Amino acid sequence: MRYDGTGFEDFGPIKEKIPINDGVMPVAYGYIEGATNKLEKDNVDVIVFSNKEHKTGDKIEVEIIGLLSREDEDHKIVAIDDSVSYKDFSEIPEQERNLVLAYFSYTHQIKVEDADKAEEYLTECLDI
Repeated sequence: MRYDGTGFEDFGPIKEKIPINDGVMPVAYGYIEGATNKLEKDNVDVIVFSNKEHKTGDKIEVEIIGLLSREDEDHKIVAIDDSVSYKDFSEIPEQERNLVLAYFSYTHQIKVEDADKAEEYLTECLDI
């Protein structure tokens, strides 16, 4: 998905770049409004575990449960919506957790961090 200032565009599967799961994003994916990854000069990414089907452009409230810290510093906030009740990344079912880790670490090493680390990272990224 890409935001160009006028709207969102969903590129669909990206298996030529990430062959994991046939290039299909295994979770809802978006960004945190008002937060910028200073290194990338782009919005802070968020992956959302949910039992709902979210559409491109939906705005939803989430609870932060962790952070996927990538060696390229393209970190991903890990969150849930109100349809699931995981308290941290380790509570996500193993098959789903492993798929997400394989997908987001396909080209870069990744470290799973807790919600406190995610909040700390997000605070550093807020556009004040």
